[in-house]
Amino acid sequence: MSFRRPGRRILLAAGIVSVTALATTLPIVTVIAERAPVRQAGQDTVRVVDLSTQNAFNRLWITGMKYFELQEYSNAIPALRRCSEIDSTNFDVWYFLGTCYYQVEDLESSIAAFQAIVRQDPEQETAIQNLANIFGEQGEEELHTEKYEQLLELKPENPDYRKHLMDLYQHAGNRAGVQRLLEEHAEVDPGNAEVQRRLAALYGEGGDREAQLTALESAVELDPTNLSNLEQLARIYAIDLNRPVDATRLYGMIVDIQPENPVAWQVWGRYLNATGQPDSAVVALERSLELDPAQAGTYSELALVLSDRQRYDEALAWIEKALEQAPEDAYAYVAWGDILQTHAFAQADEDGIVPYDAKIILEEAIEKYRKALELGGVSAAIMQYAAAEAEKLEPFRRTQAEIFMENARRRIPPRV
Repeated sequence: MSFRRPGRRILLAAGIVSVTALATTLPIVTVIAERAPVRQAGQDTVRVVDLSTQNAFNRLWITGMKYFELQEYSNAIPALRRCSEIDSTNFDVWYFLGTCYYQVEDLESSIAAFQAIVRQDPEQETAIQNLANIFGEQGEEELHTEKYEQLLELKPENPDYRKHLMDLYQHAGNRAGVQRLLEEHAEVDPGNAEVQRRLAALYGEGGDREAQLTALESAVELDPTNLSNLEQLARIYAIDLNRPVDATRLYGMIVDIQPENPVAWQVWGRYLNATGQPDSAVVALERSLELDPAQAGTYSELALVLSDRQRYDEALAWIEKALEQAPEDAYAYVAWGDILQTHAFAQADEDGIVPYDAKIILEEAIEKYRKALELGGVSAAIMQYAAAEAEKLEPFRRTQAEIFMENARRRIPPRV
């Protein structure tokens, strides 16, 4: 049951059932004198209940409750305080007294009342919660947090306590505390995709890539339609780990969720080609153009597919279309450089020696990379690597394995 004065910011729960019921059904104790048995040596004397004390408690209690129901809290306090002096073990008295003090904004006295309960019974959940709320209102964040730690220890299955404590840890910058709570939550609720997602974010911040992947994979398995999780996991596989097969699988799932998204088809097509599925890549890229013919990146990806098939003239024609759509598209210039470089290296002999006639093509490739760097807009890592490799072409000797790996590394990362 909650009581509050208008304007107060929090609700304090009184650990009883009904104010009216307490006031009307409080048992009136009559005097009982127990007949003394035959007294033996060392025995105590007969115990007698003090009727006057009990009656005084009852009168004070009823008075306090009447004032409480009238919301005259300052008048209720003296009567309830005297009740606490008569019977300091009565939790109902302390709950109402603490609430009255709270309502008159005597927070220190309110705290003392609820602490009197917790000292006698450390598992009084409502009293601990009231203390936590008051400490929070006072800005005592450490005490506020300490009480919620006690609450969660008492009721580890309570999601509200866990969430509130997690928010407190987050606010305090206690990443380890947040991680511990999330890991505990994952144990008691293994089917919670949001918990796995948050764990993945924490593991990523801490540099634990393996744990991050495990958590993200769990989140995707539990909620395969969550685009944010899918895209994050796909990018890790694509950029950080250079695992195009896994990236392709995830981008395929994204296409299933967003079949009308031309960019999704474009990225999937890029990875299909990177994993040796050029025919499927062409289908995906053509679908991207059907949805949006103005996607310059899609033309560039089609050009790269044709370049891999050594259809260099057709590939360059697609690059021209890409630049017609977006004349300042840096990615198109990177793709153009790749096509030219691949064309030049394709003329190498079995010893990896590139003929002199290919030098002009290679120099042109360098210019395209430089143009991309001037324009910006493409991941710096891609452009810098492409430019650096182009600058190292002298004396134009490369094995076919080196050529393949260079081109593969440049093409796999998605556009940024």
